[in-house]
Amino acid sequence: MKRATHVLAAALAALAAAALGPATLRAQAFRLHWTTTAQYVELRPIAYDSGTGAYEALPVAYAAPLTQDAEVSAWGLGVDGLRAYALLRGRAALGSELVWPRYGDHFDVLAAYLELQRQTWRLRLGRQQRSSALGWYAFDGLTAGWQPVPALRVEGYGGRGLQRATLQPYDSPALLALDPLRPDQGTILLGAVVSAVPFPRASFSAIYQREVLADQSGLVSERAAVDGRIGIGSFLTLSGSADADLAERWIGKASASAAVRIAGGTFVSLEAFRYRPTLDLTTIWGAFVPESNNGYSASLQVAAATDLSFSGAFTYRKWQPLSAGSPFLVDVPDDQKELTVGAHARRGPIALDGSYHLELGFGGDQSGGDLSVAWAPQDGWRAGLSGTAFQQTDMVRVTGGTVFGVGFQVRTPLGRRLGLSADVNRYFQRKLHGTTGVDWNQTRASLTFDWTMGADADRSAGGGGGGGYR
Repeated sequence: MKRATHVLAAALAALAAAALGPATLRAQAFRLHWTTTAQYVELRPIAYDSGTGAYEALPVAYAAPLTQDAEVSAWGLGVDGLRAYALLRGRAALGSELVWPRYGDHFDVLAAYLELQRQTWRLRLGRQQRSSALGWYAFDGLTAGWQPVPALRVEGYGGRGLQRATLQPYDSPALLALDPLRPDQGTILLGAVVSAVPFPRASFSAIYQREVLADQSGLVSERAAVDGRIGIGSFLTLSGSADADLAERWIGKASASAAVRIAGGTFVSLEAFRYRPTLDLTTIWGAFVPESNNGYSASLQVAAATDLSFSGAFTYRKWQPLSAGSPFLVDVPDDQKELTVGAHARRGPIALDGSYHLELGFGGDQSGGDLSVAWAPQDGWRAGLSGTAFQQTDMVRVTGGTVFGVGFQVRTPLGRRLGLSADVNRYFQRKLHGTTGVDWNQTRASLTFDWTMGADADRSAGGGGGGGYR
């Protein structure tokens, strides 16, 4: 990881030096988006008492993580259509008592690449993250795309594979320490995508992806997926997707849905789905045989007036019978029901929002509601108060009681290029009479500062540097 980071940093430094040279100084443009986020989180650790066989609450501890993101885009580098892009993240902890996840890893290169774009093709070299029907994948390598006609695009990509969610190579010592049975070498990720837009309001895509060990001695994963969306008139939209684990020879996730516009801003949506998690062949966790579930959902959104709307949704899931024994799943229901209702009202700059959520079945029963009132004029300012309450039972417990919370939120756009937002929330637990257990009382807060500078800084970050290829 460190070696790759040094290589990428050196490439960016060389690019910056070239861009600032006298031959290209007048043509160069750049944009920087800077986001600083600080949090304060209280948690109450718990410990198992082997003498009493019960969990005991320890004193409240806090964490104060700090995250710094810098997104840089530069173009006009002396070559028509050439652009450089980087998304960097720094982490720190401001005197935390708790060990906050990933904050020992103080620096990450989330993305860093050079992109050369022409009217019908595009090349992108460096660290990249891709989102598709297969999920999120990252790699260090090359993407080549070709668009012979506006309605068709073909892409191929490949390079060193990175572990999902961590951006660490597969042979990273940090990952090997967590899963010592995995191969002690890196991987090569290869993929191809075909996308088509045959006519307005219709799109289709197909993707094939294969990942192998660096010495090609074994297969890590082999997956494929298709998805599509088509609109019929102005009242009906049909969509569907499915992915397959070709290595295990089974269907993973699949869904089919229909959204109907009844009148104005009133919509009804229906969906049937199947979910089965897919794991790499190199991890031991596949031995636990993750179980799939099937289900359906229905949602309704009603625009009763310009400043008044209501929404509701119901989801039902049923898990398949266990194909392997597990000591953790004993007398657990095999289905789950979820119900959500909400409302939004606005009168001038005052906005009122409320929602209620109920879950019954698998994993325990949960219920809760949220209510907020805010002063939110159209210029982007917002200041509001919020309240929440929730209960949890069975496998996920709040000691048989109720947690209440109150909070304050503010968002202040300091001009078109600066922004500041903050929130503070305090939670109180009211236990039922005679119950004991973990105390959920805690405070949480966050502060975010956004700053954008450079060419086209009033537009969203990440663009610039040519047109044509879409």
